[in-house]
Amino acid sequence: MFIVKNLEASRVNLTMNDYVAGLPSPLSFLGLADTLVRVLGYRPWSAKCLPVLHQVHVSAGRTKPEMAPDSGVFSPSEMPEDLTGTVKVSLLLDIPECDDDHGVRQAILGKRIAGGVIANRDVEVEHVAPDGSAFRKLSRGYAVLPPSDPDKRGFYTGSFDDLDAFASKVFPAERPVGSGWFIPSAAGYRLLEDPETAPPRARTRRKDVPHVFAEPVAGIAELVSVRSERLTALDQAGLTELLWSWKSRDGLVLGHDAYFPINA
Repeated sequence: MFIVKNLEASRVNLTMNDYVAGLPSPLSFLGLADTLVRVLGYRPWSAKCLPVLHQVHVSAGRTKPEMAPDSGVFSPSEMPEDLTGTVKVSLLLDIPECDDDHGVRQAILGKRIAGGVIANRDVEVEHVAPDGSAFRKLSRGYAVLPPSDPDKRGFYTGSFDDLDAFASKVFPAERPVGSGWFIPSAAGYRLLEDPETAPPRARTRRKDVPHVFAEPVAGIAELVSVRSERLTALDQAGLTELLWSWKSRDGLVLGHDAYFPINA
């Protein structure tokens, strides 16, 4: 287990998906973790992580997309984002079989968080015990946790009934004693096609990986202070249960087991 401290990035996309915006998506940190795994030569999709938000500042106004020559004309070379910002974050990172903190630091320099380049060079990476003592090494901030309350498990789609139920749970009339702040969050994707039968498509990045259409889904996450005993008192099993990692089954690709339906 590593702590990656004081990552700073600007022009970070704060639009998580079609339903959620305002903070960097926890799934973007999974993307960063998987990039590190591949750069370091470990098994793809094996990384787990837990993001900790220290600062998030929403940018005022809108940045024009960069233009580049394309077939003799200048065209946008990137998609303009509706909501971007500057963030300062830390990351608890679990890469199985890896204990090279220097290698992790070198691999993370210049990488991106939700499209925003990690610009600072004073990134710190430390090998730590895989329990709650890791949080005592962090400056004040809020860990982004998957839901622990069974009533807040599962995912939500764009139907009116789903979003109505979603809103009633993420913004309860009363916040339970000891809870953090419930927030809407990107949770992953629901496949609209079967990868086994999806037709081949041109211009895919890899011919051996099928391209399928999917829709984003939302879920509920919880912001909990790194000073809370809910985190600092965790044993190894408790911390491992909180880490985000990609899971895939029943036509769903989600960022944590908590977002699968209870009976799935």
